[in-house]
Amino acid sequence: MKKYMLISIGLCSIFSAEAAILTGELEFVKRPSFVGLVYAKGGKGPSSAELDQSNKVFDKKAVVIGKSGEITFKNSDEFQHNIFANDPNSGVKFDVGLMNHGQTTKVSADWSENTLTRIGCKIHPKMRSYIANVNSDAYQVLPFTKKQKVYPIKLDVGSHTEFVLQIPKYDPVELKLAKGQETSVDVMYKGKKRATLKLALN
Repeated sequence: MKKYMLISIGLCSIFSAEAAILTGELEFVKRPSFVGLVYAKGGKGPSSAELDQSNKVFDKKAVVIGKSGEITFKNSDEFQHNIFANDPNSGVKFDVGLMNHGQTTKVSADWSENTLTRIGCKIHPKMRSYIANVNSDAYQVLPFTKKQKVYPIKLDVGSHTEFVLQIPKYDPVELKLAKGQETSVDVMYKGKKRATLKLALN
């Protein structure tokens, strides 16, 4: 009995040594962008995601999906919608056609990984959301608002040590941290500093 107890304690020690939490904050100099994503490199990513529409607005500013995962689009709105993507930055292009109230349709994310693709509605041009296609099992979507400049980050990253910040049209930020290390970097947009990213791995 004692042998099993010792083995169990040993395994717990190994897992606790590997587990790590990424904490920090993203602070904008002026008005924030629309949405951001922080994720750890490594993993498969979600196999499915869902995005709904109501009151001419997508219910999420971004959804995360793994490579070849499936996105379900729903229309809970009283209006017809036509979801499409034609994003030159990610190279993603699709059109689901006209969606009536209560209708659902699915799209396979068979495009390149580590992309952030804008989607919209051809009928209501002010609608927008993003699809993040990343191979990661540890991620945090940051839905920005006009009045808030500082956004906290807290993410259980296991044994991962490489991290990425993606914001549409901004320069992506890639960092590698050892456990116990912290860092601060500028976040750039068209050659200008727009935010500061502070991260610590503990």
